[in-house]
Amino acid sequence: MCYLCLLVFFLGNVLGDLSFSPATTGGWRLAQQTATGFTDATIKSAASQQSTDTGLRIPESDVSGLKNETDMSEGEPDAFGWSKDDWSEGMELYREELKRAVNSGKMTEEAAFQAWNEAVIKAGKKANQEADGKDWIGANLGLFLTAVYGGIFVLVVSILGICFFYVARREKARTVALAAATAELGLKFEPEGDESLAGDLQHLPLFNLGRRKKLTNLIVADTADLQVHVFDYLFITGYGRSQKTHRTTVVSLRSETLALPSLQVRPRKAFADGIKAIFGAGGIAMDHHPEFAKAYVVKSDQPQQACDFLDADMVAACQSNPGCSFECQVGVLLHFRAGKRVEPNTESIRGFIGEGFQLFQHVEDRLQRKT
Repeated sequence: MCYLCLLVFFLGNVLGDLSFSPATTGGWRLAQQTATGFTDATIKSAASQQSTDTGLRIPESDVSGLKNETDMSEGEPDAFGWSKDDWSEGMELYREELKRAVNSGKMTEEAAFQAWNEAVIKAGKKANQEADGKDWIGANLGLFLTAVYGGIFVLVVSILGICFFYVARREKARTVALAAATAELGLKFEPEGDESLAGDLQHLPLFNLGRRKKLTNLIVADTADLQVHVFDYLFITGYGRSQKTHRTTVVSLRSETLALPSLQVRPRKAFADGIKAIFGAGGIAMDHHPEFAKAYVVKSDQPQQACDFLDADMVAACQSNPGCSFECQVGVLLHFRAGKRVEPNTESIRGFIGEGFQLFQHVEDRLQRKT
């Protein structure tokens, strides 16, 4: 019933000299929301009708135009949420309010008719503005789509920018910490890496994966007969949503005494390596070390030499350091944990280099046994 109160409020605002009370607070709102179907022609044609009780020339309520303008059926709400019956009842109440004003001598018949006419004109303008606003997207579809897709583009670029800034800041902090730890250990640090070292290692399996390969944060810990390098290695695999960046810390040990077969030993990935095994790409069968074969994949283009090299002591050395991988060829031995980087502090760096030296010692012992 709130719209009935709104109807009476209109009368109080238009006439000015009517009393203001809660009972007369609805007219102005209702007049503003009158549908465009109530045109001047409708008012003027209806103005000829004579009021049965006072002779007042005020048009009867007519909602026929409303249905034509909005295709509103009986009982169906229009754009304002009002049905045809609502409009009819509201306009009739407004008409009666005008009649009472004339009968009480507070306004003339001409003033009442003028008030009605002005209300309908204002309502028509408001309805047209509402209709224009609702059709703005259709009329400006290109601008709307540009705004939407432009906003999405700006959002994506912003997210990528934030991620890039975060990664760059994190990597810079890591380089600074590694430099400080290396200085404390009395070792040489080269943050930009060494291209010649990357060239020497390019034939090993790790350096044949992915693209955009990068060797950085190089720590040099050479001895008299052994070249020792610790470095961060980055490469990217996949594209689009499947793209992945791999970061690993590697210790490289190079010596002329390392007469090693071409060999790769890494932890087994249950699903991926299981699928490869179905198609005969699961690595060398290590039947004489079944427990080792369940946990590790062994690959080599010299399978017989690789199996001979991995005797019981070498297998035990690998199993004593779970999660570690090693790769080797003549003169070079690599030790790393795939996808893992050493913490940038002296203790972690010292421990990681120590693991590399232990592996080197096991390899030397194996070479001695072979001799």
